[in-house]
Amino acid sequence: MNKIWFLPLIFVIMLAGCTLRNFSLLPKTSLEILQYNLEKTSGWTAQIVGVARNNGDAKLDYAEVKGKFYDKNATLLGLAFDSTTDLSARGIWEFTISYPTEREAHPSLTIVSYHLEKGSSEAKIVVQAQNDGDVILSFAQVTGNFYQGEAHPSLKILSCNLEVDSSSIKAVGEVQNDGDVLLSLAQIEVTFYDAAGGTLATGTASVVDLGVGETRGYTVFYPGSYYEEEVEYVMVTEVTTEYDEEETLLASSTASTTDLEVGETWDFSILYPKENYEKVEHVTVEVTTTDYPGETYYEPAEEVDHATVEVGALRGSTVMP
Repeated sequence: MNKIWFLPLIFVIMLAGCTLRNFSLLPKTSLEILQYNLEKTSGWTAQIVGVARNNGDAKLDYAEVKGKFYDKNATLLGLAFDSTTDLSARGIWEFTISYPTEREAHPSLTIVSYHLEKGSSEAKIVVQAQNDGDVILSFAQVTGNFYQGEAHPSLKILSCNLEVDSSSIKAVGEVQNDGDVLLSLAQIEVTFYDAAGGTLATGTASVVDLGVGETRGYTVFYPGSYYEEEVEYVMVTEVTTEYDEEETLLASSTASTTDLEVGETWDFSILYPKENYEKVEHVTVEVTTTDYPGETYYEPAEEVDHATVEVGALRGSTVMP
């Protein structure tokens, strides 16, 4: 009985010894590229045609070769592969790797620079944009925005007084918009203090759509319990203002182009569309529309100058030939 278990143990030890000596009981897999050359049948297509040989000891269940296509500056243009199955030992394989002309589109238009130019009778934005994507832009549109100037919102507190009567305690006062833009919202926070300067409570009042230079009254009721003897004085402690940025926008205008090639630079101007051009003080520019032909596009192979081939994945058979 002991001898029966002893024989498999010897086999395991022998197998481990083979492994340690860099031997394997599996057949060797190998694929050799014998030759290849680049063929360009037209400006739109290119392919690598070559011959490979299975130099291994057994059939290859799967063999793959990878081809890389470059331009004259050694820039990689595309990567593709060809594969085969059931390639016998010492068998010859004639492969073809086609240049991948169908690509996923990555459209992009970047504003390189822009500035405002004002003459004796007009204002315009001088712009430079570039197609830095990888597909021709069949249509591109850029919008220029003309502004009167940077907004300077401001709210001036003209007064803040404590008023106490038999039914209420409140702070009343006036505020004025002394900035240069309409205030869509102005919020006044008032704090109520006792005689020792301690804070009793705070309350707020809001004013909406306060025009430039306009004066408006406000009232803040004491939000705490009614203790007439406690409230000694009031003070505005915080002011918050909001304004509509569109108030400073004088006009917007667009410029467009068609068939902008990859890498091509587009130089153009966007003219201010109104007569009061002298009010324009600053501008912004943004890309509003880009269009291209389809989700995928075809890139011609005319830029392909040379190619390389290398062995890819191999899966050998476990059955000796």
